[in-house]
Amino acid sequence: MRDPILSSRLALRSISTGAAAMLIWQTQPFMHLNATSASIFALTASLGLLMCLPPRQSLAPVGGGTTRSSRDTIALDLHALVVRTDLQGKIRQVNDHFLALTGYQREEIIGRPVSVLHHPKDVAPHAEASHALATGDSWTGENRIVGRDGIILWTRATALSDTDADGRPCGTLLVHSDISRTKESLAAHNATASLNRLTEPVFMVSTTNYELTFANDAAAALFNWNREDMSVIRVGSLPLECDRPAVSRQIESLLAHEIGSFAFEALYKGVPYRADVQLIEHTDIRPRLYVVLRDQVAVKAAGRAKDELVATVSHELRTPLTSIKGALGLIRSGVAGELTDKIRDLLDIAYRNADRLVLIVNDILDLEKLAAGQMDYDMERQDLIQTLKEAIAANEAFATRFGVTIRLIAEDDSAFVCYDADRIHQVMTNLISNACKFSPTGTDIEVRVDSDEEKLHVSVTDKGIGIPADALETIFDRFTQVGKASRSRQGGTGLGLSIVKGIVESHGGTVDLSSIEGQGTTVTITLHRAPAEKPAAMLSANRGLH
Repeated sequence: MRDPILSSRLALRSISTGAAAMLIWQTQPFMHLNATSASIFALTASLGLLMCLPPRQSLAPVGGGTTRSSRDTIALDLHALVVRTDLQGKIRQVNDHFLALTGYQREEIIGRPVSVLHHPKDVAPHAEASHALATGDSWTGENRIVGRDGIILWTRATALSDTDADGRPCGTLLVHSDISRTKESLAAHNATASLNRLTEPVFMVSTTNYELTFANDAAAALFNWNREDMSVIRVGSLPLECDRPAVSRQIESLLAHEIGSFAFEALYKGVPYRADVQLIEHTDIRPRLYVVLRDQVAVKAAGRAKDELVATVSHELRTPLTSIKGALGLIRSGVAGELTDKIRDLLDIAYRNADRLVLIVNDILDLEKLAAGQMDYDMERQDLIQTLKEAIAANEAFATRFGVTIRLIAEDDSAFVCYDADRIHQVMTNLISNACKFSPTGTDIEVRVDSDEEKLHVSVTDKGIGIPADALETIFDRFTQVGKASRSRQGGTGLGLSIVKGIVESHGGTVDLSSIEGQGTTVTITLHRAPAEKPAAMLSANRGLH
């Protein structure tokens, strides 16, 4: 009976799932059967089990690739990312789940070094895995897979030596479980745990579809959001009153890493808010926009109180300053008697500073009028070229003082616009004097007029020190001066560009500034052309414009 028993055992061992037959053979009930009966029964049971298994499932086929034919392997292929490499570390097999999550096509990933999947910050875990495999061990740990379009997947990975059908080493088997969502949930929880305690509304937005991903208690209460289903909330549909095209451009710059953050003003149900926006990029979560809303009611009230105080003080200063300047002028002219050279020098210093104080006070009063909408304009259809020529002539002496020349470049001899000549003259004086102060001696300042069918563009360009990129955003704010250059040659109040912007916008125009540090600055004002003949209705409206 020995031969049948031995043959049965050999047959069992020759079957790929021989472990099942050995398990049946060792099961207690069959130990009471004689050896022949037990062997035959076990063989029959093993064959039955094999017949019940589904057809073989395979990894991505490559020359010499192997197959899988067990239920656990099928489940593994469905729920894990499986990668096989050859002895040179080149990818020879991947499963469909890997392709689905990474975005690769099979033909483009096969044959490439497995290192193309490695995240640059995962040097340590890959070194640990290599060391373990070199010593005959397996390795398990966390690392990241970099997908086709840069997508990053966090995985729990196991690496072990792979063998061929004959048991010889043929590379490495890598099995990855995607834990990206777990990582993101944990990171998001850690990043936002304290935000609910803030009184200011805070929310986070996906950078791909602007879907709401987080909102603290204050934000949920303000916008009546249901945080149980935030995925249906699109922040772009919020009824915020703001300059949406400008905000979209800022977001694009933020995502392109051209700026680090930005802020914009918005109204919600009549309440003014300042929205501060920042891009959050964390190694464990996908990029998100972080938005904080700050109620500006108290801020604006404080600002108004400060402006009213400044305006009141300025009004009170204007009369005595005018008297002081007038008295100094009379003394300088010799009305009070002959002056010594030393006294004349002292009077000149006092007169110049009194004149500067008068200019500062006038600038402040102009700004307050602009802010309150109380500045008067005498709007008439006039030749803008003529006003430019007058402004250049008025500033020739100032330009000579700094050793620069002003050139007017205009294709047409005349260009008609509806404007207040005095105010536009003031605008051009501010722009030309700024250009003079910041231009190197011996250079030209270019005043250029370009036009299209509807608009005129007047630009003032200097070849001066330029403005740093980080200062461009606030250059039109009140009392803004770049560095110490503005005080090194002539001095300034930091109000000129604010006044320019206010006056031009009151004319329905725009102001743009471009600058390259070390090369120069160009300020361009754009005004609408006047119609051939000014309608009576416009004349009537202009008389009451404030």
